[in-house]
Amino acid sequence: MPTPEKEKQVEEIKNRLENCTIAIATGYTGMSATDMNNLRSEMRGQNIEYVVVKNTLTLLAAAEAGKNRINELLDGPTGFAFGYGDAQAVAKGINNYITTARLPLEIHGAMMNNDILGSNQVIQLASLPSKGELIAKLVGQIQSPITSLVNVLNAPYRNLAVVLQRRLEQIQ
Repeated sequence: MPTPEKEKQVEEIKNRLENCTIAIATGYTGMSATDMNNLRSEMRGQNIEYVVVKNTLTLLAAAEAGKNRINELLDGPTGFAFGYGDAQAVAKGINNYITTARLPLEIHGAMMNNDILGSNQVIQLASLPSKGELIAKLVGQIQSPITSLVNVLNAPYRNLAVVLQRRLEQIQ
């Protein structure tokens, strides 16, 4: 018979799994309590929720949420970084923190919607340009031919103006 506290934990994990856009599983073995607190505060600043979970409770919550493939991510002591917005930003946030802080934190994989991503795929997702950067590049590429056309159409008038200005300077 599960205790009410464990039932509450299962419900919280289930809610996180149902509402998140991405859940990145990490192994946290070898981290001190100070490192863990620093990690959580850094992630909180990026709107990422980092939670250490019990694997058995996670499996129960995943079964209730219909996310049965999460067992592929559970390997030893597990912590999850739950993101509720841009999935790429979450992957970038956790990967950047791991590389800059040089912690023994390792990415096991991630669940995005009902798809399982391997650790390499999560790192690749983190290395992609952000949505804003991609939109800016696209707008620049769309705008480039139009700008070139305007310059070509304006060239005769500009050249005429330059010739007239030079002639006026000669006369004076």
